[in-house]
Amino acid sequence: MILAAHLAPSTGVDNNLAITLMNDILGGEYRARVNRNLRMDKRWSYGAFTLLPDARAQRPWIVYAPVQTDQTAASIKELLGEFERVQSTHPIDSEELQWAVRKQVLSLPAQFETGQAVLGALQANERFDRTDDYVSALKQAYEAVTLESVQGAAEEVLHPNRLIWVVVGDRKVIESDLQSLGLATPEFLDTDGNPVSD
Repeated sequence: MILAAHLAPSTGVDNNLAITLMNDILGGEYRARVNRNLRMDKRWSYGAFTLLPDARAQRPWIVYAPVQTDQTAASIKELLGEFERVQSTHPIDSEELQWAVRKQVLSLPAQFETGQAVLGALQANERFDRTDDYVSALKQAYEAVTLESVQGAAEEVLHPNRLIWVVVGDRKVIESDLQSLGLATPEFLDTDGNPVSD
């Protein structure tokens, strides 16, 4: 199990929809880049994703990738490659943005099917200082997000060198390969979270 995270801007920032779409394209959906790489192309994982839970203050941007034990280090290398490429040699393109916008817009009706869901939307409006017409304007707001703003979100939010990595697995199998990545000096914990010595 590979987990990693660093802090990202609050859900309440002005460019939150651009950040959401960027994350959808990179790792937030089944056909996103991360899952295509580790699951569809290499078949090292049943599913690899990036997550952005809501929060009023800074929130975690989380990488989640259960992978084959013998491909742990290689998977981390691929993940880092995806994060670096989206900021340099393989920026988000218009086709990816159109797909992400369409997915978000088409999913809107199902998000408000119940009274509880509507109440949750009203509470979110209050929590994130949104106007009362926020939900009714979401379709147009998503469709107005530009490629430049989504790429800007990738450059603003993603900091691969700041990620804190947590890897759960068979130390005898993965340790040497992980150390070859040169990420940081590892700390080892037992199943109860207590430090263990070499």
